[in-house]
Amino acid sequence: MQRLDPPDPSMYTDDQKRVADAISGTRGSIGGPFGPWLHVPGFADPSQQVGAFLRYNSKIPGNLRELAICTVGQYWQADYEWFAHAPLAVEEGVDDGAIELLRKGDVPQPLSDQERLVYELTREIITTGKLSDASYGSGVANFGNEIMIELIGICGYYTLISFTLNVFKVPLPEGESSPFYR
Repeated sequence: MQRLDPPDPSMYTDDQKRVADAISGTRGSIGGPFGPWLHVPGFADPSQQVGAFLRYNSKIPGNLRELAICTVGQYWQADYEWFAHAPLAVEEGVDDGAIELLRKGDVPQPLSDQERLVYELTREIITTGKLSDASYGSGVANFGNEIMIELIGICGYYTLISFTLNVFKVPLPEGESSPFYR
């Protein structure tokens, strides 16, 4: 059972309405972490803006972005995050067999060389909170500084999303079941 229901739209403050409009205008709806966040519009607005940048304006190619998001979501076992992004990863070109292996906690394959590197970098960042010199050097050599900054942003932002979803027990849409074995 969800711990914190979204605010009632008929009771939105002006700030909540403004932020809700921005979220739904970019994403089409207010789901996942945005419901709980709307209780604190001063937090919700800049947070959703970071997410909008990372999803819609990042220079990271879609397959790499969605693979990184799925890697974070799988690590934190965030059902809603997986529900929302695993299909997008496949749409963006990540092999569906690789996504299924990732869901199960296995090393995803087959992956392109760039996808494999993003998976490895993402796993290292989220499991250690840093990157070794070798990993950092490989990331910069293959992607450049700008994409490395965006990849780190994805790791941090989608960890925040995962924590929000898990702590507030944000449910999947009706009829959907958990993608992870618990």
